[in-house]
Amino acid sequence: MNTPINQGALNKALWTACDTFRGTVSADTYKDFILTMLFLKYISDVWQDHYDEYKKQYGDEPELINEMMKNERFVLPPGY
Repeated sequence: MNTPINQGALNKALWTACDTFRGTVSADTYKDFILTMLFLKYISDVWQDHYDEYKKQYGDEPELINEMMKNERFVLPPGY
């Protein structure tokens, strides 16, 4: 399962990411990078949570787990 993150740690990570872009990219542009990064992190976490649930439920049946994962709202590439 994913490790929970508290609000302070999230704020610090976002602020650091913003500092990376500050000065080199306009604020209107880097907000798009940050929002995209947050969205990708979210779908990655949801995908991993669902995979872990299927793994618990179906155990040693990787073919069934892979088929179930193909029906998820977001499908990540194999090997992710």
